[in-house]
Amino acid sequence: MTIHIKNASVMFGGVQPVQALKDVSLQVEPGEWVNILGPSGSGKTTLLNVIAGLEQLHSGTITVDGTDINKKTSTEKQHYKRTVTGYIFQDYRLFDQFTVMENVMLPQWPYEHHKKLEKRAEELLEHLDMSHRKHALPEQLSGGERQRTAIARALLGKPSILLCDEPTGNLDEENRENILHILYDLQKNEGITIILVTHDPEVAKWGDHNMYIRDGSFQGAISV
Repeated sequence: MTIHIKNASVMFGGVQPVQALKDVSLQVEPGEWVNILGPSGSGKTTLLNVIAGLEQLHSGTITVDGTDINKKTSTEKQHYKRTVTGYIFQDYRLFDQFTVMENVMLPQWPYEHHKKLEKRAEELLEHLDMSHRKHALPEQLSGGERQRTAIARALLGKPSILLCDEPTGNLDEENRENILHILYDLQKNEGITIILVTHDPEVAKWGDHNMYIRDGSFQGAISV
């Protein structure tokens, strides 16, 4: 699915309104891996949230596979978030009271038959070398295991687009490399489009393109 962002702007209100994105344009082709780099507060996460349908544009357009996601109904947008995009967070966003298996299944639980979800979750955990930890609670996991759990959860809906917000930011070098190899495999072997936010130049060596954003505006492509 082609992602086409044109002249996108996002404003956050308050006593001193902040323009998080300023006239941003970006096109990502199906199966590409694009890294978004920039300092803290530059608009990187806001850009991911716009693509995920979590933030509404104040101006501009974002189309995915030719459809403007900001014109979708709430039901259509919910379906888009569950089936087109997967989101991987830096802080994992796991529920402490649920097991690895339950955390993977939770986002899709209200929408799919339990047995079908369980089968898919089992397959993903096996692929990510996490089957032996499926009954563990998050507090019993290492950082790398938590992130692999989060990846399995993001993949449960078989998304075409994977949005990654500093997915290796809390990991040591070995686990960082493991996670990047998993993402590489997803891109090359399953054709998943990856948009990854990072401040790490080592992470930015992976993927197809690097874009630099500052103060809500793209500064252009960069090499690392």
